[in-house]
Formats: sequence, C-alpha cells, structure tokens
Amino acid sequence: MPLLQVRDLAVEFVTADGVVRAVDGLSYAVDAGQTLAIVGESGSGKSVSSLAVMGLLQSPPARIPSGSITFAGTDLLTLSRKQHRAFCGEHIGMVFQDALAALNPVYTVGWQLTEALRARHGLTRRDARRRAMELLDLVQVPAARQRAREYPHQFSGGMRQRAMIAMALAMDPEVLIADEPTTALDVTVQAQIMKLLAEIQAERDMALILITHDLGVVASVADTVTVMYAGKAVEQGEVQRIYSRPAHPYTRALLRAIPRLDHKGRQLDVIPGRPPDPLHLPDGCAFHPRCDRAEDVCRAAPPPPLAELPGGGSAACYFAVEVMADGKPAERAES
Repeated sequence: MPLLQVRDLAVEFVTADGVVRAVDGLSYAVDAGQTLAIVGESGSGKSVSSLAVMGLLQSPPARIPSGSITFAGTDLLTLSRKQHRAFCGEHIGMVFQDALAALNPVYTVGWQLTEALRARHGLTRRDARRRAMELLDLVQVPAARQRAREYPHQFSGGMRQRAMIAMALAMDPEVLIADEPTTALDVTVQAQIMKLLAEIQAERDMALILITHDLGVVASVADTVTVMYAGKAVEQGEVQRIYSRPAHPYTRALLRAIPRLDHKGRQLDVIPGRPPDPLHLPDGCAFHPRCDRAEDVCRAAPPPPLAELPGGGSAACYFAVEVMADGKPAERAES
C-alpha cells in the first residue's frame, strides 16, 4: 500500500454564480522516499488538491463530494475536521506558496517555530527553542540564534522559504507537500531550495509532493509526474517517459513552451488561448479549443478517462500517442 494515496478526489466550491468543480476525479499515489510532481497551468486544481489533503479547505464554500485520501491505511476524509487537521499536523507537512503571506508578521520567526513544538509535543520553552535552532540549522539559515529573533519582513525571500520548510519539518512528517516552493525566487536561490529539499528527503526517506509549473525543476527531481488540466489528471507516468515520449497534446504543448538554450533567437512556443472558465467548461474535452489535434469526437463526446499506454503510464485523450522529443512517434506506442 502506498504511503499516501488519493483516489477519485473531487473538490467543489459553491459560489453565487454556480458550483465550480476545481478538482474532478484526481488519483495519485506516492511512497516513502519518492517524489511526485503535480504540474499544470494556474487554475488547473493543483493547490486545491493539496489543501484538500491537508484538511485546510474552508467549508463552506468548499466541499468534497467524492473520493478518498488514504495515509498508511487511514482514510482522512472519514475523520472529523479537527481530527483530520491534527492527523496531518503529525504526519504530513506543507510548504505554502507565498511564504510572506503564510508567516505571521507580528511574531518572530523563532516564536512561530516554537509554537507548534510546544502545543503538539508539550516541550518546555527552552527545549522548544533548542529544537527551533536545530531546524533553522537544518535548512541552512545562517546565524540561526540571531535570525530567530527577527520578523518575517526582515528575511529575504529565500530565507523566508527556508523558515517555512523548517516549520513544515517541525513534526517530522512522513510526507511533505511543497506548493510552488521556488515561486518569485531567482534561479540561484531556486536551485538552493530544491537542493535543500532533496537532501532533507534523502536523509529522512520522506515522500515529497512537488506542486509546480516549472517543468525544468520537475525534470531534475521528480520520480513520477501528474499533469493536470481543468481539474483533471490528463497524463501520468514516470518522469523520464513523460519528458522523452509525452502522449497527451497538453503535455507536449507544455514541454514545447520550455525555453531552450539551443533555440536561441527563435520565437518561444506558446499554448494558444487560455485555460477554460471552470464555471463554463466547453463540451467534450476541456483542452480541445487549444489543441492542435482536436477532432469532432473531442468537441462532442465526454472526455475519456485515463487509459494505460503501451510504453507505461496513462493519458486521457482519444488520440494519445507517445511522441519522441524530435516529434516522431515512439516505436512502442505504434506496436
């Protein structure tokens, strides 16, 4: 049994204009020591699905009409809201997308680190402070004792993100969810943060769920990838297969849009149009208005479920075919 398994998860938001299904039938699994990357454009449901796992969706307006979230045999959706959040506090940590917004501006970073340690583990003030210093050292915050007395606005973006990682690791979680952990950071700091996460994961044999739109980061750290569009998983598989032989037209479009050093002077590829309005999804496949492979069946028939591919993994497309990086069909997909 995987350490964390999500099955057929649906998340809806009740609004004045109607019901928005932000996540629709999402399934994935991750085990200890593995890294799962969930990728897709803004609005695809990546962050909402992680908040559902953590029990952090405000209800109302959010509701989970179907699905299961199982951690080591315990279905978290069968627990009360209080039990769910307490369970995740012990076993699943989360690094939020905007560290400045996630940190409380009126308390020092050290106080925010020690609060959870004292509340959940019953540590004395002195022991909690000692543990907080160890955590700041772990995430390589220099002069940890001095920086612990400072407020979030006194930290740089990279240091705030390190502080957020320290807080997420305070309870020694078996699973860490990192929601866009390198957003708004320069490339040097991005590399440092990702290297830090990889080192901590290897040291603790921790499962990592990386939510991002940066496919360059995914290629270097992930074991498996789930590609989301309009609340659904449209392709899943091992990272090497998806990057070398993407099968869904949306996955191929995302990969084409990555800037490449060997394409200097060429115009960047873009995906035409924009993600659909979740209140007014098009008939058929949600991606068909932007797809270069769309045919009549894509516009009229219900979108297909994820189906296994000959080369491994799965894709949700009537015309899914594994394509090599040079644009030619893969031999195994044609057999």
